[in-house]
Amino acid sequence: MKSKSEIVIGSLALLIFSYLLWTQRPVAVIQAGSQVEFDPTFVLGQFTNRDRRFEAYDVVVNHFPLTEWGRIHWYLDHKEELKKKYGIPLSYSYRITFWDIGSGFTDVKTSGDSDLYCFPLKKETDKHCIEKNMFMNVEYDAGSYERFAFSSSEYYWITMPDGKLARIKNAL
Repeated sequence: MKSKSEIVIGSLALLIFSYLLWTQRPVAVIQAGSQVEFDPTFVLGQFTNRDRRFEAYDVVVNHFPLTEWGRIHWYLDHKEELKKKYGIPLSYSYRITFWDIGSGFTDVKTSGDSDLYCFPLKKETDKHCIEKNMFMNVEYDAGSYERFAFSSSEYYWITMPDGKLARIKNAL
């Protein structure tokens, strides 16, 4: 019979190996674009005027980092790639929502989940919805700072003028 210390050491080794394996998986961007691009009727009149433009973007990803810190740094490291490849963001002020692909795209009729986020229908498929599982919101107002919010956290992060990150507790 194995001793308790051998079982604990083996369990810790397995846990560390699993964590390292998970963190080495590359993030896959499944779908990305602006909400106006997906839905031309989407208008945020309260945020638009002649001097300032606001756009909302959606990015559906797979294998996003597990921690808030990892998600923020993945975004900061891939910000230029998102801009070049997907045109995100191109406006002065924006909100980027990163969604979990979960079990994939589904259609409203056959899904048992009533809390879905749907993209406009495409001709080749009826599967255009995902379960609402937001990983992260990135918001920026021209002349301000980038703000990183998470659905299950009572904190948000901001970029300071010196480029460092600060964690702030939500007031609500």
